Amino acid sequence: MRFARLRMEKRHNYVRKVAETAVEMFIRNDKVNVAGLVLAGSADFKTELGQSDMFDQRLQAKMIKTVDVSYGGENGFNQAIELAADALANVKFIQEKKLIGSYFDEISQVDELMKFEFGLLMSY
Repeated sequence: MRFARLRMEKRHNYVRKVAETAVEMFIRNDKVNVAGLVLAGSADFKTELGQSDMFDQRLQAKMIKTVDVSYGGENGFNQAIELAADALANVKFIQEKKLIGSYFDEISQVDELMKFEFGLLMSY
């Protein structure tokens, strides 16, 4: 019983610390500086954080999606982007990633004797 209580206390403290860090990172001058948030993780911690009273209401309003990832670090970050791609469809990074993917699909299907030309048109 004692270990369960200590574990819950540690978890509560961690949720509080992450919620405070999120405020420090994503709220400046009482304004949210992100268009949306994707909460990702391998356990139900992300759900607990998103529903916690400690998580700032302004950030809760910016939550786009919650996803389960199998990895930590950069691999987990990339997996979270992949899993949330439908919710992030209007984000420029996702649009560019799809465009580059379709470009590579196109050039991989051509005959060896064909030549390709590509360029970039800047418009202001």
